[in-house]
Amino acid sequence: MSHRKAIGIDLGTTFSAAAHIDDYGKPQIIPNSESERITPSVILFEGENAVVGTLAKNNSVAEPERIVDFVKREMGKPRDQFYREFNGRIYSAEELSALILKKLKGDAERFLKEPVTDAVITVPAYFNDAERTATITAGQLAGLNVLQIINEPTAAAVAYGLDKLEEDQTVFVFDLGGGTFDVTVMRIEGHNIRMVATNGDHRLGGKDWDDVIVNRVAEEFDREHGENPLLDLQSYQDLQSRALAAKMQLSSRERTAIVHSYNGKSVKVELTRAEFEKRTQHLVERCKTICEIVMQEAKMQWSDLDKVLLVGGMTRMPMVREMIAKLSPVPLGNEVNPDEAVAIGATIQAILLMLDEEEKSGEKMLPEETRQQFSSHDGALMQITNITSHTLGVVLWDDRQLEEYVFPMIRKMTAMPATAKNYFGTASANMPRAVVRIVEGESSLPGECVTLGTCDVELPPFLPKGSPVELVYEYNANQILEVAVQACGNETKISIERNTGLAPHEVAQAKAGLAALNVS
Repeated sequence: MSHRKAIGIDLGTTFSAAAHIDDYGKPQIIPNSESERITPSVILFEGENAVVGTLAKNNSVAEPERIVDFVKREMGKPRDQFYREFNGRIYSAEELSALILKKLKGDAERFLKEPVTDAVITVPAYFNDAERTATITAGQLAGLNVLQIINEPTAAAVAYGLDKLEEDQTVFVFDLGGGTFDVTVMRIEGHNIRMVATNGDHRLGGKDWDDVIVNRVAEEFDREHGENPLLDLQSYQDLQSRALAAKMQLSSRERTAIVHSYNGKSVKVELTRAEFEKRTQHLVERCKTICEIVMQEAKMQWSDLDKVLLVGGMTRMPMVREMIAKLSPVPLGNEVNPDEAVAIGATIQAILLMLDEEEKSGEKMLPEETRQQFSSHDGALMQITNITSHTLGVVLWDDRQLEEYVFPMIRKMTAMPATAKNYFGTASANMPRAVVRIVEGESSLPGECVTLGTCDVELPPFLPKGSPVELVYEYNANQILEVAVQACGNETKISIERNTGLAPHEVAQAKAGLAALNVS
């Protein structure tokens, strides 16, 4: 029997967490080597060492130029758009995320006293193909076999739904973390957890609330001393951490004071909860708008909901809870731990995938207790159905209008995995090749969509204009696209030239480079 150990990882913008299924079949959070249940997603570079977590975060003020944080917001960007350089080496977003994953993997192995081979890693539901591909690459660079990438709200619903599978219900997952925001409507029916609708903004999160406090203090400093304390990196990091502490205090207290010193001068700013709420009202409104959009997409009324799950540290803020309470008649429960639910759901999904694999291969990899815990009385496993969060299309040429337009192949909100086939005619006679341009987005104008990549297809010679070319889009369980084209009997599986982070041939190189770093 080949034993494999799988964990679930919540790779967060500000904090990350890992979980596993214990010997009794129960999901548990894995503490890190500092005995904390969550690990700050912050990296500090020291020569050949990369320090990840609280120590890095605490040093961010003293050595801001050696720190990386909020890397999740850069996932999926090509290297020329985002990179960081340390010790003469350039790191892409995937490599930096891989260091956080390496820390979580290493801490898990120390705690569990066994090698960790496999993982399910979570992403915001609103992440696109490029960001998902980058997350899988980061996992591989960290030495993990990535079983699947699943959506954070889905993971939270799984963590909540594990012992609720007998009660049919509609669950609204509101996930506001440090850097991303997601809302998803889920339906639990029998053994199925099905995603109904999802929407979000992955450039909205706790950091935006922090920035409001940072700017308020900086304005006051400038007013009193005629200097901008944000121009200095050290001062900026210091103010950032003070703002975070003030924000947390205002969740439980009516007022707080922030003292900030820079260049031998200091300022004290009193901030009340009421003033803070007024200054961040526009952020709460953005959340509210997205909640309303998702309910429209789900074609539901607020009264159709049975449960609202609050996930992400920002849902501890009274203003966020009040906004949801005004929208939804359902009382807000504390059924899940906002910081831990996503990692717990991910590890449950990891076990379900491995049980599935066992069934197919006939090879046992899991302890018997786990197997019993996760198969219900009738032996059925929990089934999870996700939906696509973006429309996937292809750019075509319109002969009459003489312009390009986007033809939707797989529409937003299609159940995953999904396959779509369509025939298109060649634009002119004797075309030597067809360029298939794959886009993601809701518009029919190519310029308003994100180009995922292009593929060049060689066509047989002497084809008349309008010859049929069959295009197949396959969207797998990771929400990553595979494309095949068939022209006159010649089928080509296409590797999409994605214009994102690392190309496949750069991955091995990056892996070797990261192996030289000691991660702690």
